[in-house]
Amino acid sequence: MSDPRDDATHRLIARALAKLVTDDPTIPPHPYLSRHLAEHAALGNVLDDDHVPPALLPWESSATIRRLLRREDGTPNSREWLRAWAGLEPFLRLSDPRSRLTSLFLAHHAATARRQPLSRQQPLAKVQLADSPVTPLWSDWASSDNVLAVSSARIEALTHTAGVFISGDDLGIIRTWHADGTPAGAPMHTDGAAVRHLLALDDGTFVSGGADGAVRVWNRADRARHRQAAEVHRRPGTWVSSLTVFTSADGLGTVLAAHSDGHITALSSTDFQPADPFPGGLPDLGGRPAVLAAVPRPDSGSGGGGSSSSSTVLLIGQGADVRLWDERSGTRPGSTGHPGAVRGIVALQRPGRYAVCDESGGVRIHDVGAAEPVVVCEPLHTGPVTALVAVVVDGLPAVASAGSDRTVRLWHAETGQPVGGALHGHTGPVTALTALPATRAGGGRGPRGGARLVTVGADKTLRGWPLAGHSTRTPAAPWRSVSAAALPAPGVRGPLLLAVADEGGARLWDIETGGHTRVPDGTGVTSLAWSAIGAEPVLLTALSDARVVLHSLGPAGSGPPRPTGELTGHAMPVTSMAPLLHGGRSLLATGSPDGTVRLWDLRERGLLKTWSKHRLSVRSVLAFDTPGGPLIASAGTDDTIRFWDVDSLRPDGTAMRCHQHTVTAVAAVPPAPAAAPHAPPPPLLASSGEDGTVRLWDLTTRRPAEGLPRFGPDDGSLTALACFRTPSDRVLLAAAGRTAIHVWDLFTGVPLLRIVTGMPLHGLSAHRVDRPGTTAPVLLATSEAGVSVFRLAPEHP
Repeated sequence: MSDPRDDATHRLIARALAKLVTDDPTIPPHPYLSRHLAEHAALGNVLDDDHVPPALLPWESSATIRRLLRREDGTPNSREWLRAWAGLEPFLRLSDPRSRLTSLFLAHHAATARRQPLSRQQPLAKVQLADSPVTPLWSDWASSDNVLAVSSARIEALTHTAGVFISGDDLGIIRTWHADGTPAGAPMHTDGAAVRHLLALDDGTFVSGGADGAVRVWNRADRARHRQAAEVHRRPGTWVSSLTVFTSADGLGTVLAAHSDGHITALSSTDFQPADPFPGGLPDLGGRPAVLAAVPRPDSGSGGGGSSSSSTVLLIGQGADVRLWDERSGTRPGSTGHPGAVRGIVALQRPGRYAVCDESGGVRIHDVGAAEPVVVCEPLHTGPVTALVAVVVDGLPAVASAGSDRTVRLWHAETGQPVGGALHGHTGPVTALTALPATRAGGGRGPRGGARLVTVGADKTLRGWPLAGHSTRTPAAPWRSVSAAALPAPGVRGPLLLAVADEGGARLWDIETGGHTRVPDGTGVTSLAWSAIGAEPVLLTALSDARVVLHSLGPAGSGPPRPTGELTGHAMPVTSMAPLLHGGRSLLATGSPDGTVRLWDLRERGLLKTWSKHRLSVRSVLAFDTPGGPLIASAGTDDTIRFWDVDSLRPDGTAMRCHQHTVTAVAAVPPAPAAAPHAPPPPLLASSGEDGTVRLWDLTTRRPAEGLPRFGPDDGSLTALACFRTPSDRVLLAAAGRTAIHVWDLFTGVPLLRIVTGMPLHGLSAHRVDRPGTTAPVLLATSEAGVSVFRLAPEHP
């Protein structure tokens, strides 16, 4: 328990140091303030926006604010800026202070001005907005602040032991973490083989199973082994499909490792020597991999002293069936006929009860020896369930399930009913989870209080979820997975309407007044775009049934959207649309996973041409002008960009192979400014790739543009792209990666900003908004978590 006199001392220090921070966030504070002010404020129980001023945050260097906020008992003062910063902190890496300031403004706006129109937005009093190169215009973004850490590799396995949790990744690196996400020791290596499974034992040791067929034992207390594992078994040519500890009737523990060829390795849980304690031998897996789980026998109790009180039954999941095995009875049927292949089995709190998850997205609760489930949980996951763990939520036994649909759900272990709502935040499939027990107040490195769930996903983030109160907790902002968004093109008349589609349908938002209206037939939208037929604005909505529906808003562009026609012909949903006006006609290019590009006449609602040269999905289409007339560019999963002549309706030249694995987006490059006289003549094209690069192309030669930089921000696959000109005649390139929007001067390659998003985008577009006093380009960023519209002026000092 802390000394109140020490609390008061740190409180006085924090107040004195806070007065040394200037109001101008572009002026660096003293390094001591950047490193220690937040810690003094937390120790003095005054961790708030008054004692850690927002102007300090772009220079904050301790990288501990999110952890300090979780440990802090509470303060009545505002923490809006600190909480916004905490959500960004894990992703800032080497971001410069200007990028940090920019990211902070957008995150704060998303947290405090959600769906707030421009007419009602209040000036930001804490920090002068003029110091930031962005001006937020509209935010509807469900951000999360529960990221514990960000991994450089995909994590496949999690477990916990002795107050820490442990992760194993596909590079063969095992890391230990405190509950607050800080490293608990140096990384441990497995000679490069991916870690598929981790199993914690009671004495603090843990076992790993690898893609190389090796079983290794690690001992955190043994510093000699902290850097190199003891490999206790290897079965070449296989991978470890499961690990568990089986306890026999005489109380002996045996580590069982299932291999992909159906072999089971048995090792003593005390000295890890090969064990053969079962006279009848181990179960036969039929040459196939299996999921193993040891479940206490139904007659096990808390105490009793009998030999059966600690013994287990082995469950074997293969295909859609689960079998039972023990050393006395051998193998017998368990639960059969699961809707999909079994992916996970976990013992629940009641002896003899277990839960099973499968590839159909189902979770079922069973009793040992019963063929039928006790209960079938409601099918809320929309994809395979990848892992399970037993937890306690508000005193109730429960099971947590990890889904490939990027959600985590909790279920009552007795009734199978959902406990609270889904846990949203991961932007990739959830690959593993574990439960950390509660810590005593003031003890350990974790947050004070109750138990928490730790999850990891293909997005490479480790996230923590407090379990206490989950059954009654209401999310701060509902998470409605956004699938598409669009702003009107220049010249489209009417109010500034933002079209947004999510799982609840599509809406039009007037970002100047806040008014909104639903779009009819707006369910299952896969893409949105604006065009005009004559002087009448038209909203184009691509639907999951492969139709494109046209909605008229009336001549003034201010009426309710009314369906006026549809375009049909694609075999799969349209995922990219590019409107263009040419020769007095309103045209639309569409691309689809069916591998085709189609050109339509919007007034006539007719198909003009179908091009089918792409071998795989079309990821992006673009319409742009050239000296010879308008062209359509299409980028595909086949790693090519192809061109189509709008006038002749024929392919234009040869395809460009981009060597980017998959081309995710294309953008036209505005002509070079006078300050770049050596740039290739237009037209130029930019492409973003799954390999994490942006490349520039000379469309005259159909080769990489000479004398221009290549861009690779080291932020995973790049998913969206925009090129635009600023009022000062600079041409900028913006690309969205796994955690940020990266902005460069296109012709010099100078990086200008790294705007943290914390998740990948699936849409990024630049717009010229025809409004008085608006000259800087407006960017629309779209992710699964929502949309953000902001004006970008990087030239601002």
